[in-house]
Amino acid sequence: MATIRRRNNKWQSIVRVVGYPQRTQSFTMKADAIAWSKQIELDIQRDLHNLKKIKYPTFKECLERYRDEIIVTKRSKEMESRLVKYILTEGFVNFPINKIDSSMLASYRDRALKSLKSSSVNRRLAIISHMFSIALKEWGYNLDNPVLHIRRPVNPEPRDRRFTKEELHKLLRGNRADPHMKFIIELALETAMRRSEIANIKPEHFTGTMLKIIKAKVKPRTIPLTKRAQQLLKDNLPIRKSANAILMMWKRLMKHYEIEDAHFHDLRHESICRLFTDKNLSVPEAQVISGHLEPRTLLKVYANIKAEDIVHKLG
Repeated sequence: MATIRRRNNKWQSIVRVVGYPQRTQSFTMKADAIAWSKQIELDIQRDLHNLKKIKYPTFKECLERYRDEIIVTKRSKEMESRLVKYILTEGFVNFPINKIDSSMLASYRDRALKSLKSSSVNRRLAIISHMFSIALKEWGYNLDNPVLHIRRPVNPEPRDRRFTKEELHKLLRGNRADPHMKFIIELALETAMRRSEIANIKPEHFTGTMLKIIKAKVKPRTIPLTKRAQQLLKDNLPIRKSANAILMMWKRLMKHYEIEDAHFHDLRHESICRLFTDKNLSVPEAQVISGHLEPRTLLKVYANIKAEDIVHKLG
C-alpha cells in the first residue's frame, strides 16, 4: 500500500509491497504523488516484463556465485573477495536480483561514501556491475545493469608523494629497520616494484641482469636491472618477508621516524620519477620497467617533472 505524507515542503509517496524493495519519490504537488504511487502499485501487480515466470535468485546468491566462479580466477581474488564480504553485509542483498534497481545502489553509494574513499566505493560498484554483466551474458538472466544508471564517485587525483633526502637517509641508514627490510626498501627504489611483487621474488627469477616478475598486478613481465639492483639481489635472495610483513614493518618505521603521509607504494612513485630525472628514460622505456599497461599515468608523472624543470629555467 502507498503512504502519502508531507515532508520538507513536498509530498512524499512511499510504496511498500511484501517481497519488493520500498520505493520512495517526492513531488511538489500531492496529485502527482498519488498518481506515481498508483502507477508503481500497478506495475508491481502486473510485474512488468513477466518476471514472475522466472524464479530469480537473490542478489546474495548471485554475488556468492560470482565470487566462487569468477573472482577466484582473478589475480586480485583476495582483495575482491574481501570487498564481496563487505557488500554482503548490506540489507538489499536479500532481495531477488531482478528487484535491485538504480535507486537502491545509489543509496548504497551515498552511505558508503560517508565512511569510505571514492576509489574504494568505485571498486565495490565495479564488482557489482561486472556481476550483473556476467548474470546477463553467461547465466541467462534477462537483467538490466543498474550500476550503469547511477553516478560513479569521482576518484581523487593520484598521489604525488616524494621522499626527502632526510627521510630516505633514515630509512636506509637508520638503526630501526633490520638489514633485510633496508634491502627491500632500496630494491623498491631501484626497480619500481610493488610490495607484493617484491615478496614473491624467487631466486630462479633472477638471471643476472634481468628479473622475471611472475606475480604482478596486471600481467607477468621481465625488467632490466640497474647494477645496484643486481648487487642487492645477489647479496640478499631469497626474500624472507611476506607482503603483509613488509607492510607491518613499514608502518612501524613511519611511526618511529615520524614520517607522515608515506605509503610503501610511494617508493614506486619515487623510483619512476628517478627513471625520468636520473636515468633520462623515455615514457615507453619506463613503461617496460613499471609494467603500466596504459602510458597515461607515466605521462602525467613525466609532465609534472618537466613542469618543475621549466620553473627552474624561468628563474
